[in-house]
Amino acid sequence: RAGPKNSQLKLKRRIQKAPRPRRTCGEAASRRRQATAMPKKMGVNTKAEAARARRSAAEAERRDREARAQEEAYWQAAEGPKSRSVRRREEDAENRAEAAARRAENRRLAELEQQQLAAAARRPDRKAARVGGPAVPKVTEAELARRREEERLRLQREAEAAKKRQARTADEEEYERVVLVANTNRDDSVIEARSVEDAIAKMTIAAEPALPPDRHPERRLKVSYKAFEEAEVAKLKEEKPGLTLHQYKDIIWKLWKKSPDNPLNQVQALTQFFPP
Repeated sequence: RAGPKNSQLKLKRRIQKAPRPRRTCGEAASRRRQATAMPKKMGVNTKAEAARARRSAAEAERRDREARAQEEAYWQAAEGPKSRSVRRREEDAENRAEAAARRAENRRLAELEQQQLAAAARRPDRKAARVGGPAVPKVTEAELARRREEERLRLQREAEAAKKRQARTADEEEYERVVLVANTNRDDSVIEARSVEDAIAKMTIAAEPALPPDRHPERRLKVSYKAFEEAEVAKLKEEKPGLTLHQYKDIIWKLWKKSPDNPLNQVQALTQFFPP
């Protein structure tokens, strides 16, 4: 009895003895053309390759989505219907994830824009480089108007400040000319009378010898000056406001040196009648 090995040998001999099909003229010519044809170019069409890659990526993404949808449907069917609170929690989680993704994308776009602006600022101006000078920034009409308005306000503030200073301060000579006026009310050389007899009587009294002069006027000098200063500073503040206290004291001191209320001036006046 023949085994499987003998059967395979008999089948092979039968195939080898079978007549081979004859080739037609068309097949022979086609084979000759293929043998003598020029080889194809080895260049790659980049656009076709990019389109093919996009189609492949889209197809892979579609299959991935379908697989995820099937998996989610499977697990949802296994878990059963969800309650309203669970669905709300899942929706909130999805919304938070989407918001975080949007924030991250906005942050990335902002950083990219900053980098582009920094690169543009570092890039030299070709036109300015050709001219040979630094790049002059362009100024708009609104910027020029704003600068003119700021300059006008600055000049106006300076003019107002100068006017206030001029109103608060005055020339020292003008103050002295106005303030240091001779006090004729205390002039002892002037005699006022309503009749001739009254004038003669007053002249007689003035001609009579007075008491001897004070030999120690410095003892009452401080008190007299204090009273004189208090009286004069009030008048000066009303007549010429705006001075400092130091300026008032300087003017009062000049008035005090010429004032008849000064004990030293009184001593000098009396020594004319009573020489030492």
